[in-house]
Amino acid sequence: MNILGAFIKEVKENDMLWLLEAKPGLFAMVEDGNENSFIPVWSSEKEALENASEDWEGYNVTNMNIAEFVGWMSELHSDEIGIAISTGEEGQMFPIPALSMKQVFVGPEIDVEEDKRLVGEDYYDEEWAEGIPDNWEEEFLDNLTDDED
Repeated sequence: MNILGAFIKEVKENDMLWLLEAKPGLFAMVEDGNENSFIPVWSSEKEALENASEDWEGYNVTNMNIAEFVGWMSELHSDEIGIAISTGEEGQMFPIPALSMKQVFVGPEIDVEEDKRLVGEDYYDEEWAEGIPDNWEEEFLDNLTDDED
């Protein structure tokens, strides 16, 4: 299973993920070579604890439930901060934009009024626009590939 798929499966099973926190509301961050910022997250407390060293020594391991995490994604997107899923391999991270991470857990948000405006009221078909099928996650995850495979 790919990195993202395994992460999502474990987080959903536990209804939480893990972060490193310097003080309440101040979380560990990483930057890529282009100075893009990401908040690293782990699917288990053990993995987070293993990373609470060196630059993050003294940080506390904390958890966050999925609902709170998903609610936070729009704010992170506005602040141009993404999410970095730890691969567990020598500190490597798998970066994901915050809104993409939100969609992984709740699916795409549908703005009916915006859709009607874009296609025109006369052409808008409510049956066609009912949304995403219930099993969209499985198909989405099955179509993901990563360099590990």
